[in-house]
Amino acid sequence: MTVRIVPIADSHWSHLPDIHRAAILAVSDEYYDQTARESWATGLIPEGYKHSAEDGEIFHVAIDENDKPIGFCGYRGYEITALFVTPEHQRKGVATALYHKAIDEMLKGRPEKIILTSSHAAVGFYEKQGFFTLQEREEITRGGEFISVFDMEAPIDRPPHEGRELELMLAGSKKISYFGEKDPENTFLPYVLSKQIKRYVWQERADYLEQLLKDGGELDINPVAPVIYYLPQFEADKDRLLELLRKHMIEGRYSLVEEIEMGDLLGYPTYAVKAFLERMRAMRQK
Repeated sequence: MTVRIVPIADSHWSHLPDIHRAAILAVSDEYYDQTARESWATGLIPEGYKHSAEDGEIFHVAIDENDKPIGFCGYRGYEITALFVTPEHQRKGVATALYHKAIDEMLKGRPEKIILTSSHAAVGFYEKQGFFTLQEREEITRGGEFISVFDMEAPIDRPPHEGRELELMLAGSKKISYFGEKDPENTFLPYVLSKQIKRYVWQERADYLEQLLKDGGELDINPVAPVIYYLPQFEADKDRLLELLRKHMIEGRYSLVEEIEMGDLLGYPTYAVKAFLERMRAMRQK
C-alpha cells in the first residue's frame, strides 16, 4: 500500500469526521466502553475542523493510492492535537507516518518540548515514540460522558533519558548511556561491581581537548573525560558508538546517516534524534 502525507485540501474536510468517528468506535472495550466511545464520537462535523484550522491548528492527511483520505493529524504550536486512522489501515505505519510529519514540522521551531493529550488506547503508541505521562485525568467528551486521558510530554531541550539511564538499562530497554560530563559514577557503581553494567572512560576525548586548550594558551583547565556505560552483551555497539563519536568530536567529520546511527545506538526516540540533527544543522549555519 502506497501512502502519501499531504497538507489538507478543500476536498478532504468532509472525510475527517468519518475517519475520526470510525477510529473512536473501533477502540477496544479494554479502554472505553461503548457508551463512552459513542459520546466521544458525537458531534463530529467538517465545520469543527475548519474552525480549529482558523484558530491555528494545522492538519495533514494520509491518502492512499487512489487519493482517498485514510487518516489525519493535527498540531498547534508545539502540541499534537489529533492523530486518527481508519480501522482497516491501522497498524500499517500510517499513524507513524502522520506522527513523523507533525514532529518534523514542529521541530522547525526548535521547541523546548512537545506535548499532547492521549486517549487511553494511544498511550502505548506515544510511549514507544519517547513520550512520558505527566498525569492521568478525566475529560468530558462532546456527548457529556467522561473518559480518562493522559497528558504527555517529550522533552527537546535535554537528553530524553536524563535521570532515567540506569533504570532503562536495568530494564533492558537501553543498551548504552553516554555522559559527556557529570558522570553518575556512584549511582552506577553497584551494577558495575556486579558486572551487570560495564564502564568505559573515553580518555582520548579529554586528551584531545587538553591539547587544544594548550595550543590556545589555556594551561589551567583539565577537561573531563566522557564516560560510557553499556550492557556487557553490547560491547560491539559501544565500540561502534566510539568510532562514530571519534569521527564527529575529534576528526570533525559529519555524516547525517552516522549521526542518526549514534542516536539509535543510545536508544533515543526518533523525535530526539531529529531534534539533535536540527540543532547540529543550525550550529553549522552560524
